[in-house]
Amino acid sequence: MSFTITNLYSDWFDRCVGSWESHRRYLMGPKKTIDNLVTKFDIEKRASDEWAILWKSDRNEGEMGIILDEDKQVITRSRNYFEGSEGTVTKLERVDQDTVVFYSSYGGADYREEIRFLGNNIRLRQTVGYKTGTDKVIVVGQYFEEKV
Repeated sequence: MSFTITNLYSDWFDRCVGSWESHRRYLMGPKKTIDNLVTKFDIEKRASDEWAILWKSDRNEGEMGIILDEDKQVITRSRNYFEGSEGTVTKLERVDQDTVVFYSSYGGADYREEIRFLGNNIRLRQTVGYKTGTDKVIVVGQYFEEKV
């Protein structure tokens, strides 16, 4: 890695703290149905290695706790996004000072999500979901997120 950071992930998560508005576009299923959505969310720091995400859109709302294990380079989520019931362990990959990639599996799908800061108040995010054990893409999401 050619960048200097104090902690591998906690500094990046700390940059995420605040109120955000996310403009989302999804391509879903074999017909690649287009779905647009605006979600407002807050990220709160709860402890040195713990954050919470609270979100609300016109379709749903929820809260997810995140606990970081910097040594293992994973986070444990109190729930997953779609089903909301079971927690998940997500592997992390730090690309550079602005970008983290998340690898998760739940609900019969494997997800790769990349979040990149552009400055401190804008993030670009993309998610690709595959049917577990295949290269069949079932969802692609692209997001423009702005701190408000």
